[in-house]
Amino acid sequence: MKTIYPDYGNGLVNVVNSILKYFKIQTNHPSLKILDDELKQNPKNIVLVLFDGLGYNTLKRNKEICPFLYKHLVTSISSVFPSTTMAARTTIESGLNPIEHGWLGWDMYFKKFNQVITLTRNYIKGTKKRPADYHVAKTLLQYESIVDKINQMNLSHGEKVTIYSDRKNETFRKARKKIKKIIKNNLTNYIYFYTNEPDHTEHKYGTDSQKTKKILKSLDKEFKKLCQSLKDSLVIALSDHGHINCTYVTLSNYPEIMTMLKGDIGIDNRACSFRIKEEYKKIFPKKIKEILKDDFIIMSKEDIIKNKLYGYGKENKYYRDGLGDYFAIGISNKAIRYDDKVVQHKSSHSGLTEEEMLVPLIIYKK
Repeated sequence: MKTIYPDYGNGLVNVVNSILKYFKIQTNHPSLKILDDELKQNPKNIVLVLFDGLGYNTLKRNKEICPFLYKHLVTSISSVFPSTTMAARTTIESGLNPIEHGWLGWDMYFKKFNQVITLTRNYIKGTKKRPADYHVAKTLLQYESIVDKINQMNLSHGEKVTIYSDRKNETFRKARKKIKKIIKNNLTNYIYFYTNEPDHTEHKYGTDSQKTKKILKSLDKEFKKLCQSLKDSLVIALSDHGHINCTYVTLSNYPEIMTMLKGDIGIDNRACSFRIKEEYKKIFPKKIKEILKDDFIIMSKEDIIKNKLYGYGKENKYYRDGLGDYFAIGISNKAIRYDDKVVQHKSSHSGLTEEEMLVPLIIYKK
């Protein structure tokens, strides 16, 4: 499998900085020229559609059932590290690299609580216990969203629309109606539209299952309806990361490794962060490599920082502590779980394979 490192000059962060540039808002990172050129047409409405988990290779493999999306596919661009929703979606929503916004993965260690916390759910990992009487990530890792920045500009309006397929009251049809209603004004509009598919289905059934193909076909149909219903609009569609079918390595099957750990693992199951007891720090890389073999790259915290895997910019206050001591980063089809209580997904993400790191850039102009 081909290993691809994040490209912070041709990726998600650059798409968003093109949008900031269009609204004459200060940018933190370079824009994307191919998108800048499209925006020179001065559309009244910019609609950014984020399909969670729709990798570039997945779209190419399914071009027959996604003809509209494929027709308007411009190129592939890079996800962030790790190629997972918390890090990538937050970059899309903030215009910042993960090193800056601090949402480092699905689970993240906070020295303040000496716990690994599942960020969106605000639980101590593996439990239903709250780490504090407030939402830790939303409080400690605050950022100003692109939508909020646009709403501060004269004659501009920004709004976020979401669909979660496991919420019966949220449908693509309702979202389409809402978007059409929003843009009936005399302002320049930015609509950020997020759907949790196909990621939700891929995790359960795998990347090439019939259920995933059915979802992809539906997304293509609904996206076409959305695009054709809008006037004077530029519609940009992309994804936060791709997916790869995987099998699991269960750490609790290796007592020697478990003895070395300070606690639960962090970040994600294909970009796994370990906190190591002081007396084992020198031998841990060798011991974990014996188990994970060539399915993972082993990096120290220092390697992660030196190689700028989380991007460029001002370090978030919680960045370094959140990294732990060592990383195991997936470059084949294996994932890691702490013990057999953790659910095994049919497919996953957050590694450095082409399947996970490349996402489509789709542009429809009307």
